[in-house]
Amino acid sequence: MSSSIPQRPFPWHVDAWLKTIGQFKSGQMPHAYLLSAEADTGKRHYATTLAHFLLCHAPGADSACGSCQMCLLNKAGSNPDLLIVEPEDGSKVIKVEQIRDLKKFLETSSHSFGRRIIILDSAENLGVSSANALLKGLEEPPEDVMFILLTDRPKAVLATITSRCQVISLPRPDRSQSLIWLQQTIPDTVTDTDLDLLLDFAQGRPLAAKAMHDAGTLEQHREIGDALLQLLENRVSPCTLASRHAKTQAGEILRLLLYWLSILCKHQMTGDASYLKSDSLRRAAAALLKPASDGIVPTRALFSLYNETVVAQTQLGSTSNPNAQLMLEDLLLQLSRLARVKSSMLA
Repeated sequence: MSSSIPQRPFPWHVDAWLKTIGQFKSGQMPHAYLLSAEADTGKRHYATTLAHFLLCHAPGADSACGSCQMCLLNKAGSNPDLLIVEPEDGSKVIKVEQIRDLKKFLETSSHSFGRRIIILDSAENLGVSSANALLKGLEEPPEDVMFILLTDRPKAVLATITSRCQVISLPRPDRSQSLIWLQQTIPDTVTDTDLDLLLDFAQGRPLAAKAMHDAGTLEQHREIGDALLQLLENRVSPCTLASRHAKTQAGEILRLLLYWLSILCKHQMTGDASYLKSDSLRRAAAALLKPASDGIVPTRALFSLYNETVVAQTQLGSTSNPNAQLMLEDLLLQLSRLARVKSSMLA
């Protein structure tokens, strides 16, 4: 499958990239890296950019040329000297069979008489058997082979694996870097306010925010937000709302509810109106929060509902097959009661 060649790291990884390129130029690159970074902040991009640079036949000072035979193979996703190992669809672990295929790759020669590279994504998902099968390759790799292992949970990677790699901890982008990147990546039709909201939904992770945009998350959240406002404004019952959305959007309702509750708690505790970035949040605050001088909805009630929503989200993502509609009914009933408590006290 054709894909673009990542020739540059993301802006927030430039410092780490320059150090890595410095190792290359001085001939001091290790045979194995372990790239550690938060999920959806670009470690896979960094690894692929590095692999393409090292495989390129005519690299520039710090990037692949993009046009040589190896770069064209990379673009087509068919470079025989680059192997990517990751959990298969429907699986959370890297299987022993995949590591055996990796060992076969180690036993072959380079098709271009140059370097060969293995990118192993989610190193924390190596089981004990898979890790033991990988260890020999890490301990005694062929001279022309480099391993690039990736993880967003470095403490979960087996110590025997970590000890055989040079660890690079890639930084998380700050908010301004993420917003600038999103502005350059997402079409101009999306407002800066919407980009800010997307980044909030994604917990500050720019690649997750981009994926949410591509999946139509903003539109979906607006729809769910309108439904939650109908509940807070007593225009729909908790049971009706739960029955409408339980089968197809239970997870999205929980995610948006968690976001709203976290923002409302921050606003409640600080009095900072800048947290209320959308009309929906301002209307939710009007329905739930107390004026500065009154004691209408205690912050602890919002925290309590937040914690219960976290528990529900965990259960929904588990294998226990919970009743999503009953969970939603319970949470939405509590949310509705908080709004009614305020209404009755203002009456």
